[in-house]
Amino acid sequence: MSATIGTVSETVYFDTVSLRLFRNDLTLSVHEGQWCLETPEGPVRFAGSGSVVPPSLSRLVRAYTRDDDLVAVARIGDGGTAELHAVLDHRIVRPSRPPDDSARGVALHYVRAQIAALAAADLAVRQDGPDAVHRMRVATRRLRGVFSAYARVLGGRRLLKALSDELRWLGGELGPARDIEVQWARSRPWAGERANACFATLSDEARERVRCALDGRRYLQLLTALDVLEVVLSEKPRRQWPTAARRPAKRVLPHLARVVAEKVDARVAAVAVLPAGPERDRAVHGVRKAAKRLRYALEAGAGVLPVGAKPALRAFQDLLGEFQDAVVARELVRALEVTDRTLAVVLEQETANADRCVAELPAAWHDLRRALCPIWHPGATRPKGSVMSSAGRAELVS
Repeated sequence: MSATIGTVSETVYFDTVSLRLFRNDLTLSVHEGQWCLETPEGPVRFAGSGSVVPPSLSRLVRAYTRDDDLVAVARIGDGGTAELHAVLDHRIVRPSRPPDDSARGVALHYVRAQIAALAAADLAVRQDGPDAVHRMRVATRRLRGVFSAYARVLGGRRLLKALSDELRWLGGELGPARDIEVQWARSRPWAGERANACFATLSDEARERVRCALDGRRYLQLLTALDVLEVVLSEKPRRQWPTAARRPAKRVLPHLARVVAEKVDARVAAVAVLPAGPERDRAVHGVRKAAKRLRYALEAGAGVLPVGAKPALRAFQDLLGEFQDAVVARELVRALEVTDRTLAVVLEQETANADRCVAELPAAWHDLRRALCPIWHPGATRPKGSVMSSAGRAELVS
């Protein structure tokens, strides 16, 4: 849909009535039959005509529009982006939210960032962007992690538990696509025609599962619930917050992060007494899940926690990730049910790899626990060189 007034060709911009796209730094427009969705990662272009947004474009932005109708909201001549902002900015209420160093303020800042990351990853997944499923899965885990670690300052434990359950469901729908992607890359040195054909089939099935989840009503309800949570936490009068939520984050979050770390400590100790076998593997997987919760608790409070654990945390998580990949690869080789000698060697290697990771786990946790000493002993000083820059904090879980 485009219009010509004299010699001026107009660009028509589409959005929801409440400008959901514009508020998230996206614009959707049509000019002389060419549709364009401008995103922070670059433009997405579609050919089309008429006054109705192509269904393929509507689907791309579903995480933002929540299925609200996309209607014409502005007609711009040669003024471009500046004119668009002049036309639309006054329609957006942007509440002033100065930095808040309260425990709830710090945790809520992280929650907002992950809700935004979830929507951005949704857009990338729908475009088959590289690593998009992984980014989306991580956003769900980060939200679950902060809900679990800092429920005391966010409040509404029952609501947070319900949201965490839905985020776990979404992560489960995304999981196979990501796992297959990782295992296919891992298997390339040995995968023959049969294995590659198997991976291709599994990948198609997993991608269809993701598509169905993102197009479903349950996912839409989850996104809406997250929006409601953010608004409620933002607008509730401070005097009604729990006492811990109102206190300075640097006095509250270290204690809550320590609780998460203590759970990792207990699980690592439990693994040490188990022989190799399915029970041990399940226990190590439990350590991995607890370590992820610790990872996200540290990230959410990185600006106020008195620790600089990035290298030790990275080493610990890499070890657990390698264990998980080895176990999954081992099961995959067994599932192929062939007697090929190459696969038998791979099976032996992956089994040995998993055992090595378990053997190295106590030492890796010892290093990480030492780096986390200040949250166990609040009077302790930071380890030398542990102060992270803002870039370092951002890389904590990259």
